[in-house]
Amino acid sequence: MQLSSKRTNSECGLTLLEVIFALIISSMLLMTSMRVISDQWREARALKSQLEAHYSVMTTGKTVSDAIRMAKTVEWVEASGVLRILPMPDNANPVPTLDTYLVNDLDRDGIKDLYWRHLNVSQPLASYISKWKCTEVEPGLWEVFLEASLGGQSATWRGVIRKRTYSPAS
Repeated sequence: MQLSSKRTNSECGLTLLEVIFALIISSMLLMTSMRVISDQWREARALKSQLEAHYSVMTTGKTVSDAIRMAKTVEWVEASGVLRILPMPDNANPVPTLDTYLVNDLDRDGIKDLYWRHLNVSQPLASYISKWKCTEVEPGLWEVFLEASLGGQSATWRGVIRKRTYSPAS
């Protein structure tokens, strides 16, 4: 008895057409997933820039507000965008010196920073500050406006601060 050893088409494996279709479907899935990942990356980067700009104006606003609140004298120089503050004397600083706050790129990295200059030494307070303005609304009441820009995102902060008045020590 002799057995037939003929093979059927189902036993031959994948055809070239099936391989091409599988590659096309796989490449479409890969392109879609890459697009989703790159969109999420762009959104995360934009959110990071927005949060950094927001943090920058918030911390700067708090620092400048505290300085104005505790100042003996406050002066805004419109032409140069400089805020001059003479702090109140206290036990730690019986003879206070004039402090200045200004926006500049003193470290020459292409990013404008807000600097606090104390005893002729400039310290950066916050980066990415693009605009700022201080206005004395009425005697002792100051309005501060700050804007930070980073990566196409911007954040603003506006606050009204009353300078504290102290009676002279008897």
